Amino acid sequence: MLIRIIMAFFILFVVSFNAVAGEHSYTCTIMHVYELDNDGSLRSSDVEKQFKGKGFLISRVTGEIIGDVVPSLLSRSSKIIVKGNNDYPFKAVTDFGYQAQLVRTNGFFPEVKKSFFATSIGGAGFITGLCE
Repeated sequence: MLIRIIMAFFILFVVSFNAVAGEHSYTCTIMHVYELDNDGSLRSSDVEKQFKGKGFLISRVTGEIIGDVVPSLLSRSSKIIVKGNNDYPFKAVTDFGYQAQLVRTNGFFPEVKKSFFATSIGGAGFITGLCE
């Protein structure tokens, strides 16, 4: 636990000086938050106003997420499922024991800003936005 906290502070320190390039991390901004409706469709969540515009960092090395919205610091484990490349999206999963979290970033898009999708099974619903 102490090691994760130290790593988090180190990553935040490095990010604050713009030293971390897209090669090692994604810096993401939340655009929308959805929740599952009773008919199986997605609808805007009541918490979207609270989270819209907030950011977080995804480590492309460990899969850990640092930020206010979908942090993984208190998880049992974070694991990269697919590192991502020109053909496949980056995918990481986090295990909290009582819930799981999945994040997918479309790093293969040629645009500088790449779309992302995150969901927490038992958590905040479905979050979408852009990463750099």
